[in-house]
This record gives sequence, structure tokens and C-alpha cells, in this order.
Amino acid sequence: MFKLFRQTTLVKKILLFLLTFLFVSISLLGKKPMIAPSFTLDNIKGDEISLSDFENQLIVLDFWATWCVPCKKAMKELDKIQRKYTEQVKIIAISIDKPRAKATATSYLKSNRFSFISLFDPTWRVKRKYNVVNPPRTYIINPQQEIIYQHEGYKRGDENKIEKVIKNWIKTQPATKKSADSLKTQPQDSVSNSELQENIESDTLKRTEENRGELE
Repeated sequence: MFKLFRQTTLVKKILLFLLTFLFVSISLLGKKPMIAPSFTLDNIKGDEISLSDFENQLIVLDFWATWCVPCKKAMKELDKIQRKYTEQVKIIAISIDKPRAKATATSYLKSNRFSFISLFDPTWRVKRKYNVVNPPRTYIINPQQEIIYQHEGYKRGDENKIEKVIKNWIKTQPATKKSADSLKTQPQDSVSNSELQENIESDTLKRTEENRGELE
């Protein structure tokens, strides 16, 4: 009797585990990507920059601070990525230094001549929106404003993960119509110009001969 009771209890536990696992799996499958909170912050020149300004590009959003050593290592790698993917990606680095440290942050940015966009969030308004606890905190946001990747901290090699996400996103994008059109039209344009020149020369010669006939 006791043995039967133990077996029944075990079966119940297994069934409960399977049901829980199934429920979690279904929940994750139906979970929609998180929408990136909108924001407007000042850049290094004092101009206001909004997230919506880059709605047609892939965005790498990175929160950093001057006292954060891993942040500075990550920023050097992000700068390389920005220079490599100039057209497809916009990297935005947001300083979460307090107002008294803004001058230090500005000096650091200028001395390193980073190619990415630098913004300042001294009141932590945007930091709180993105639930940033410890920098560096990195998000990748697609043109639909969906967060498709996020990572906290930095260790060597993390930049490869970011670049992998970027490459995978680029693969899903159609080739630009401009590039395709230029490849198609360049040979045709050169032929058309050549034919046009021949027609002009032919017309000129014909008119000259007609004028000579009239004079005679």
C-alpha cells in the first residue's frame, strides 16, 4: 500500500513538472519582443537627439560611465564596429555620469574621437527606462523599435556576439534598389550616349550637305 502511494506521488510530481515545462514553453513562444522605450537626450554639442531619428537603421545602444573600466574597453570595440558598418548601423553611447562628471566624460569622448553618437543622461531618466543597473549595458534595436539583443557587462569577445547579430540582420535586408539600378543602367547609358553622339554628327553632316546644295 505504501509503495503504491509513493508511486502515485511520483507520477503526480512528474505530471506537474511536465505541465509547468509545457506552460513556460508556450509562454516563451508567444512572447513578443520588447519595444525599446523612446527618449530624447543632448549630444556632445548640446543638440537634442531622439531614438526616433534613426527609425530606419539598426541601433546599438550602449550605456557607460567614466568610472567603469569595462565600459571603456567595450567602447573601443564598438567604435571599430561603427566604422565597419557605417551605412547599416548607428551606435549610440549614453553616458550615465552625474552632472559633475559630465566634463570628464566629454573630455574622454573628445580625446578618443569615437565615430559613434554620444549622448548624456545625467538624471538617469533613460537609464531607468531601460532598467540599467550596472554598466556597460548594451541593447540592439531593429528598425521596428524591437529589442532583439541585450547584454550586461563586457569581457573580451563580447563584441563578436554583437557583430554576429548585426551580420544576421543585414542578411535579412534586401539589396538597395539604388545599387541594383546602377549596375543595370551603367552599360545602357554609355551605349545610349554613344548612339546619341553619332546621331548628332550625322544630322550635322546632312544639314551641311543640304546647305551646299542650296548655294549651288
